[in-house]
Amino acid sequence: MPRDFSTEAVVLGSHRLREADRIVTLFTLDRGKVPTVVKGVRKVSSRFGGRLEPFTYLRVSLHEGRSLHTLTSADTIRTHAASRDHPAALKAGLSFINLLARETNDLEGRPRTYNLLVRFLDELDRLVKSSAAPACLPLLALSADLKLLLLAGYLPLLDNCPLCGRSIEAPARFSAAAGGAICNECRADAFPLSVTALTTMEALLKQPLSAVPEIIIDSGTAREVWRAIREICHYHLGIDLKIAPV
Repeated sequence: MPRDFSTEAVVLGSHRLREADRIVTLFTLDRGKVPTVVKGVRKVSSRFGGRLEPFTYLRVSLHEGRSLHTLTSADTIRTHAASRDHPAALKAGLSFINLLARETNDLEGRPRTYNLLVRFLDELDRLVKSSAAPACLPLLALSADLKLLLLAGYLPLLDNCPLCGRSIEAPARFSAAAGGAICNECRADAFPLSVTALTTMEALLKQPLSAVPEIIIDSGTAREVWRAIREICHYHLGIDLKIAPV
């Protein structure tokens, strides 16, 4: 494989390296998550400048290194500045990116995950520019979270109890360790899950991201869904999500 290559990429985040350099985490179409050194980016004369803000969609050229790649050029495709400038959209976007960054390994090709990320950021921008209700923005992140977990193979069972196979009826409970929504006949370390939260999770999984504004729920239900997502990530991935979209 050539040591220099070009690809599409989305900026997930960055941190300082020495006086003038930064390490930027890119999520690329071809190679998944790529830790990348950007030399001299903190200098006033840097040609990269604001192109390396989170959410920015780029066409980049990279030089492959042993542990870190080096950015040699970057052309902006979309800035997604509208989402960064909107507090609720910024929170929703960072929440999803936090999960994606922690769920994926470096240099692991994930083209379907990359496409989900691009669609999510485009839809986030569209909702902000259309003055959509603020409630739609965290719900979009929850939908993207569930779709990411589906792609990663951690989708919980929601329609039948994973312990006995019975259809789930109200009232229900949720256990990531047991595999999803639990009927009340089975014993498991689980927390209550309302029927509305259960049906919302099913809708968020089945419907495209563009259909999220049609799903109307209250903040309490959104927090139930977020709790279920956190439980899945804690049990299956060993991570404790800190950035909540709700």
